Amino acid sequence: MTVEELRTELEKIVLDLSVSGFNNMDPGTVEKLDRFGIIAGELGMKEGRRLIDNLSGIVKAIQEGRSKIESGNLRLTALDFYVKKISGSEGIEEL
Repeated sequence: MTVEELRTELEKIVLDLSVSGFNNMDPGTVEKLDRFGIIAGELGMKEGRRLIDNLSGIVKAIQEGRSKIESGNLRLTALDFYVKKISGSEGIEEL
């Protein structure tokens, strides 16, 4: 997977979570986030991996009742900002 392909997949997840919310999300979203976090690490996207892993972790915590949706929204916004910043870039980035 390339940086651009990962960016496209992350945009889909961000949009899906923004529209459906954390309570009505697709059950496979967490698994996708976990997989994309690994891919981001393999692509040298350290900050991207950290943000993806943070979102994945908070989604799990929300599902288990250990965290609030507001915390998920904050992490979702951070990932959305990151994804927009790498748009059109094929190189390794550090924000």
